[in-house]
Amino acid sequence: MLLGLGATSCEKYNEVAPPRFDTQAEAQEKLPLPTHTISQLKELYKPGGVVISKPIVISAVIISDDSEGNLYKTCYIQDETGGMELKFALGNLSSLYPQGTRVRLLCQDLKLGRYGGQINLGYPPKDDKYETGFYPELLVPRSLLKEGRGEVTPLPLLVSGISKQLAGRLIRLDGVQFLASELGQTYADPQGKEKNRNVNRTLVDRQGSKVIVRTSSYAKFAGRTLPQGSGSVTALLTYFGETPQLLILRESDVQLTEPRF
Repeated sequence: MLLGLGATSCEKYNEVAPPRFDTQAEAQEKLPLPTHTISQLKELYKPGGVVISKPIVISAVIISDDSEGNLYKTCYIQDETGGMELKFALGNLSSLYPQGTRVRLLCQDLKLGRYGGQINLGYPPKDDKYETGFYPELLVPRSLLKEGRGEVTPLPLLVSGISKQLAGRLIRLDGVQFLASELGQTYADPQGKEKNRNVNRTLVDRQGSKVIVRTSSYAKFAGRTLPQGSGSVTALLTYFGETPQLLILRESDVQLTEPRF
C-alpha cells in the first residue's frame, strides 16, 4: 500500500513518514507541489541565517556524487535557476540518491545560512560560529523525497565565465590543463602527511585564466597522478570567500587526453 503525505497544511514535514511510490507518475501526483525555485529560496537568506517556518517546497535534481569520497555528508541540488549545497549528515548519500535523482525538498524547519561565500541549507547549529549545522541523518529521507529521474547536464563554461551567481552548479570547462609546475604531483595527499586534508591544484586555459581544483585526501583518487594532457573537466563550482574552487566528483570526470597547449 502506498503511503501519502497526509495533510501537510496542519503537520510539520518532519513529523510525516517519507512516502514510497511505484512510478514517477505516482510520485508527481502525490508529492507536495513546488512553491519556490532554488534562486527564490536563496533570496530569503539574511545575515545570521534564516530558519524556514513556512512549507516551502523545491523541485530539483541531485547533481552530486559522493561515491569516490570527495564529498562527505553533503550533496548538491540544481534546478533551472541555480544550484545549492544541502548540509545533510547522511554518509554515502549517493547510494540512496544517485546523481540524476529528481527530488522534492521540503524546507520547513531547515535553516538557510552562508559559509565560505555561498548560501547553503542545513539545520540550526549547536555552535553559534556557524550559521548552519548538519541535518540529522535519520531525518534526511523525510525532507528529501524522491520524485523520479531527471537530467544532469553540466553547464559548459570558460574559466573567465565563472561567477559567484553560478556557485553550486555542475559545470564543464573545456580547453584546460593542469599547471606545468604541478605535473608529477597527485590530486591530494592520501597518506595524510600534510596538515590540511584538502589540497589545491590549478587548472589553466589557453588565455592564462586559472581556477583551483580542491580535492580531499579521503577521495579515492587522491593518490592518482595529475593527468598531463589538456581537455575538459566536469566538477561542482563552489566558492570560498571570493575564490572559486572546483570539486571533482569522479576521476572519470577529468578528461585531459589531448596534447598540451
